[in-house]
Amino acid sequence: MDQTEERVRAELEALNVEFWYRVDHLNGAGVDELFTVDGAYSVAHGRNAGRRAIAESYVQRAARGPRVSRHVHSNLRVAIESPTRAHGTSILTLWARDGEAPLQLTLPVSVSDVDDDYVLEVDGMWRIEHRHLTTVFQGPEKGVLPFGPPAADGED
Repeated sequence: MDQTEERVRAELEALNVEFWYRVDHLNGAGVDELFTVDGAYSVAHGRNAGRRAIAESYVQRAARGPRVSRHVHSNLRVAIESPTRAHGTSILTLWARDGEAPLQLTLPVSVSDVDDDYVLEVDGMWRIEHRHLTTVFQGPEKGVLPFGPPAADGED
């Protein structure tokens, strides 16, 4: 790995850490700023496309009342596709419950694969163009972030 690849990897790692910090400690405030203007955040059953939809989903999540979450992001694997595009695959382990800390320790809510497409924008900042979560293990408690309908076939 050369210095450029090391720098890109460090910047993408920092982007991911900031994303999950904002979700866990700021109730998702500002997460939308980490996406491209037309970025998308998707799961198997839905999709939030555009910064406005992504921001609104976190407003709705916060409106449910107090929730404690810890999104543990690990095993980031980065593939640099060009000077301005990269793809990342990582693992997300989620602990979350409604209420206020401290809460009783439980098993994780889920373990998911995270697939990201990143774009280096003209301001010199890497942003998420598309983040897709694929659940690998699911506990009895479901996630609470609302998503719109999935993309139509062939749309991405």
